[in-house]
Amino acid sequence: MKHLTDISDIERTIVENRLCLFYIKAPDCGVCNVMLNKVERVADNHPQLVSFYTDITEEPLIAGRFLVFSGPTVLLLLDGKEVYRGSQFIDLEELERRIHQLRL
Repeated sequence: MKHLTDISDIERTIVENRLCLFYIKAPDCGVCNVMLNKVERVADNHPQLVSFYTDITEEPLIAGRFLVFSGPTVLLLLDGKEVYRGSQFIDLEELERRIHQLRL
């Protein structure tokens, strides 16, 4: 999973790629770090998926742009549009199912 810290890099990555998995974590959040590893494993199973993450404090504009106010949050984006959102207690099976549905 790529670590992006600039809002313009994040938005460019979303625009340039059909299917994106965006993970947002909070600083000093144990659950965020554990879930990052688990979400990375899900992403590794799908090479067509562009995956990246950021810390919400590294880029303050993320909260307003993506309406994320706590971590962890995972966004699945298809053609730049959000098609799945999981926050705090992320259901990895549901995330996996959604990715399978969107693979075309």
